[in-house]
Amino acid sequence: MKHYNKMTRQSGMTLIELTVVLLVLIGLAGLMIPYVGGFVSKTHDSTGSDSLASLNSAIQRYDVQFLGQPAGYDSLMSSVTAGSGTVYKKLMNGDDTGTLDAKDYIKVVTVDAQSFTDVGIDNVMLMDDATSDATFAATASSTNLSGNVDLLALQVSGTCGMNDPMGCIADDAELGKILGRSVDTAANDYVIFGVGQESAMVGKTVSEAPVHFAKTGAMSAANKYNRILAVYAVPKVGCLVTATNVAFSTFYAAGATTTTTIMNEAGCTTADTAYDVPETVAGDQAAAGAIGTTWAGGMVQKARFVTTAMPMMVLEGLGGALASHYSSVDK
Repeated sequence: MKHYNKMTRQSGMTLIELTVVLLVLIGLAGLMIPYVGGFVSKTHDSTGSDSLASLNSAIQRYDVQFLGQPAGYDSLMSSVTAGSGTVYKKLMNGDDTGTLDAKDYIKVVTVDAQSFTDVGIDNVMLMDDATSDATFAATASSTNLSGNVDLLALQVSGTCGMNDPMGCIADDAELGKILGRSVDTAANDYVIFGVGQESAMVGKTVSEAPVHFAKTGAMSAANKYNRILAVYAVPKVGCLVTATNVAFSTFYAAGATTTTTIMNEAGCTTADTAYDVPETVAGDQAAAGAIGTTWAGGMVQKARFVTTAMPMMVLEGLGGALASHYSSVDK
């Protein structure tokens, strides 16, 4: 009987043993916390790059199957009226102040809607600034595109300093690295749309409009717009273009061996009529033509799909997302 009682008393853990076990578990938890954070970051990067690649493919398939680009994109604007268009207030734009400036990675540009209607994008969704769900209930109504309209485009600042917004993009080389494509912001506007549930491709080349989820609660889908962006290149309004839709801003006068810079239609028609459009070979033009007649009726170029991107505090395109993913895999 005494032997039984002794064994019973010894079958449990002492307070010291329990304390040692708890200390070991706490130590292991402390070691694991950094790795858990890394797993979250890796999962975000991997999912983001997969979504960007899949959506890229879906837009290209739509173009092949339906002979045009999908209408019904989210405009990212609560108004697209030319000259007074207003940006959706719940976007992530680098400094998140709600007011765009020269250092943000987005800006408002005026474009000829025909550039988009000619490829099938004849209507877009206007955004709802008053919504309580910035991503899943972001739109208010549809609007047809016609004439000149204000839309949102990517922006390079020229320089980025220590006190500039997190998302500041210094130059074309940096933007090209983000998008994984060469860009020319002097000749083109890189207009962006959100791919929401109203997009014509939903149910055709993609089952649901994808969402990327931010890493912090303040930037979550409920608080900030987390849809993926479609990026389109459009020659600047009035910018000279070649027959192959390549925009440029310099050309040669009759017989000249140095180029003349002309950035827009107004400059072409008023600065000098002694230019023919376009001449890009030095001294190759025997006689000059009247540029004003060349511009008569407008010279609208079609929008061209470039790639997809994620609108975070720092813009992330497919090239950047893949780089982040493979960089984190090695760590």
